[in-house]
Amino acid sequence: MTKFCRDKQIQKTEIILKNIQVFREWKKSQNLEQAVKMLTKMQQDVVVIGTVLETEKKDYHLVVAELERLCEILYQISITLENGQQVRSLGLEAEKIIKNLRKCLRAVMPRKEIVFLPYQVSMWDSLESVWLEAAKDKTVDTYVIPIPYYDVLPDGSLGILHDQRADYPADVPIAQYEDYLMEERHPDVVFFHNPYDGCNSVTRVPEQYYASRLKKCAGQLVYIPYFVSEEGGPSEHFCYLPGVLFADKVVVQPGCIYERYCQIYTRTLEENGWGGILAPAEQKFLPLDSPKFDKVLNTRCEIKDLPEDWQTVIQRPDGSRKKIVLYDLTILNLLNNNEQILKKVENVFRLYREKQEDVVLLWRPHPLLLSTIDSMRPQLRDAYLSLVQQLQQEGWGIFDHTPDPNLAMALADAYYGDCSSLLTTFRVTGKPMKMQDVWLEDEQEFLAEVLNDSNRPQENTVSSRENKQIGSMIYHTVMSGKQ
Repeated sequence: MTKFCRDKQIQKTEIILKNIQVFREWKKSQNLEQAVKMLTKMQQDVVVIGTVLETEKKDYHLVVAELERLCEILYQISITLENGQQVRSLGLEAEKIIKNLRKCLRAVMPRKEIVFLPYQVSMWDSLESVWLEAAKDKTVDTYVIPIPYYDVLPDGSLGILHDQRADYPADVPIAQYEDYLMEERHPDVVFFHNPYDGCNSVTRVPEQYYASRLKKCAGQLVYIPYFVSEEGGPSEHFCYLPGVLFADKVVVQPGCIYERYCQIYTRTLEENGWGGILAPAEQKFLPLDSPKFDKVLNTRCEIKDLPEDWQTVIQRPDGSRKKIVLYDLTILNLLNNNEQILKKVENVFRLYREKQEDVVLLWRPHPLLLSTIDSMRPQLRDAYLSLVQQLQQEGWGIFDHTPDPNLAMALADAYYGDCSSLLTTFRVTGKPMKMQDVWLEDEQEFLAEVLNDSNRPQENTVSSRENKQIGSMIYHTVMSGKQ
């Protein structure tokens, strides 16, 4: 529990204690309507305190049980206001519980709290290695709180609410977003990876998790992009999305990508007159690289640990392993090329079907591609789903819709597809890769190169021991307050 949170709950007990005095000296002639309102407010405050204590790492179940009894007492007072003697007796009982609660809260030793707010489980790799470092720190309490998100419908309204808590790895302890009261707890640091607030036309998180709202209830707000960029850097709008503007720190890749963020962000401040209101670039951006690189370099997989349907496709009858090519399709490419990109996929499928004795196509489109089609290109839905169904049923390739993209990257011998965050991450493995051209049949030459490259080891070529553990640097830089 943070000092802010502890002091706020103590303040609530002081107010409740003061108000309960009214009922210790209750007279029937007093205003009944006002009394009921006061009792309702006290109940609400007691429920909040109980929720805070239930979310604590320390076990407060006995205290919470007393708070449940207090809520019942307050209810009994509300229905016996005509009986002055009974109200006074109940008021005395309530006062004892509140005094014990106040004593309990005053004895709490405050601790720092670190919160991680992933929203797409497939993007958890952008936060995971920072969380792993935080989890080692015995001086802080760490919470991973996956937050839900909506589909955005073509008319701009909100569709289905997605909740992916059950999809996180078993070794990640999950805190429930319904129970963690951000404004009450006021964590010391919040790490997040959704920068859009209300600006995304495909998905949207609930408003209480907008960066503009989180800024008001966290000691420090740290944005880590869910994607990584090629050398040219991200599109301009990524450099001034709400998550960038409202975050205290933004972790970015070093070199020219860091410089691009700084340049565009600074220009945005100047054009909007925000200088002096928002932090300057040199105080905001941390060129520490992306935790996604930690994840891909530390992911290992063996055939026996894969889903059975994957094993069937990858292994030959004699037990030998086919080559695996990771095929990526991005949202931007689909939006720019419409039907042409689906024709390209058909061509790729045709080639890999012919070569299925030697190679497996592992197709992992962007996890939000179908949501994007539904929202922005609904006329392509049937054709796209037909391709998905074809790959799943014909048995010569794999359609990867698992939450973790790093398994595919560790497993693959090569990468073919769009320029994307997946490609940039895959680059650090040192394996062959090629960006597709949707207007050319450029896949055949690359596949021949992959099949002829028999000497390349079928695993990540960069040892995890050589990796500098970016997540560790990010965590300690943020916690130290150094730039």
